[in-house]
Amino acid sequence: MKKNDEIELEIIDNGINLEGIARAENKVVFVPGAIEGEKVLAKIIKVNSSYCIGKIENIIERSPDRVEPFCSVYKRCGGCSGQHIRYKKQLDIKRELVKNTLAKQKVEYKALDSVIGMGIPLTYRNKAQYPVRKTIEGENKIGFYAKRSHEVIENEECLIQNEEIDKLSKEIFKLLLLKGFSGYNEQNGIGDIRHILIRRGYHTSETMVVIVVNNKELFEDVRMEEIVNILKDNDSIKTIVLNLNSSRTNEILGKEEKIIYGNGYITDFVGKYKYYISSKSFFQVNTVQAEVLYNELKKKLKLKKDDILFDLYSGVGSIGIFLSDSVKKVYGIEIEKQAVKMANMNLKINNVTNAEYIAGSVEDKIVEFEKRSIHPDVIVVDPPRKGLDLESIEYIIKFRPKKIGYVSCNPATFARDLKLLSQYYLVGTITPVDLFPNSEHVECVTVLTLKND
Repeated sequence: MKKNDEIELEIIDNGINLEGIARAENKVVFVPGAIEGEKVLAKIIKVNSSYCIGKIENIIERSPDRVEPFCSVYKRCGGCSGQHIRYKKQLDIKRELVKNTLAKQKVEYKALDSVIGMGIPLTYRNKAQYPVRKTIEGENKIGFYAKRSHEVIENEECLIQNEEIDKLSKEIFKLLLLKGFSGYNEQNGIGDIRHILIRRGYHTSETMVVIVVNNKELFEDVRMEEIVNILKDNDSIKTIVLNLNSSRTNEILGKEEKIIYGNGYITDFVGKYKYYISSKSFFQVNTVQAEVLYNELKKKLKLKKDDILFDLYSGVGSIGIFLSDSVKKVYGIEIEKQAVKMANMNLKINNVTNAEYIAGSVEDKIVEFEKRSIHPDVIVVDPPRKGLDLESIEYIIKFRPKKIGYVSCNPATFARDLKLLSQYYLVGTITPVDLFPNSEHVECVTVLTLKND
């Protein structure tokens, strides 16, 4: 099998990025856009020692689960890799992906539920980050990155974003250009505007606008005041923030920012609890499914009124506060200081008096708790995609909480961590929850129970 060969393939599975998987000449062939059960004619575009990548030339036998993608730039944009798959089938594929990932790590668990999906799997994102770029030819663009590149793909509308976020981003882009600002060029590091970030409360409709600039002088630019005067006529916009990122990096937000309108945050609800959210705060992008996820966690934990609970990687305190009415005390640890500030504000706005949030790394602060002789009955973790580090796992095991509630956005690191923790803990039923319909991502939640010594 050589590059540019055309070959008929039977798709036997779907992979971690929802790509089709086939076998030919003792090699795995990955075929983006193909669905399990299909037969396709594919052109080989990459050959490796152990695998190949094929591009669909023709679908010979179509899956009954194939549907027409709803986005005009679906094939170019890197956002929604599952649009061509019927939603019920997407959920089935995601469950199999979780199951296979757990099997690779040989994780023993009680059961694996079906994936909990959304009723209408569209317009669910409450946060969007739009790169603004200026090409070498001088054209300014706003959109999303193409697959595996930083080429900006423009589109008329993004149907997984909240409609108002999508509409507002383009209005702000046009306004910035009208005032003489330019997009950023990654090749030479020149340009004014790097990103437009917008957050919107699902329940409150409160909206935050963050404009990421390349030069600190723009903090004092009178044109920004003119933009504020125009945007504040939109009653939903509660705050506008300028963020400085002048480094040659892939990170979207820089460390320094200036609030030029409002107080720097918006609010939204998860269940009965209200939360302050700032520009850098972690907050689940799908508010509806976040409530489903947290309720699943609460149901599985079966908390007691005298429990001491540690909320690690706590963000703005959304999980700990959600669980606070069922325990004696919550201690939260979060490395992002602004998020901790929001978490403590969230305690006040919800009249939660049995929780305490602390800024710092989980590794350092767990040692402090140990010195203060504070021992948790329950630890809840919702780590970033890289999962738990070994030091955190060691401290969790050292504390020996009766239960560990684990929320994960990455099945691979989830399975790895469960394997390490299962030396001392029994893994209960695992429930996947679809917070990212039409993409390859899926959240999982489970509770681990301490084994009898």
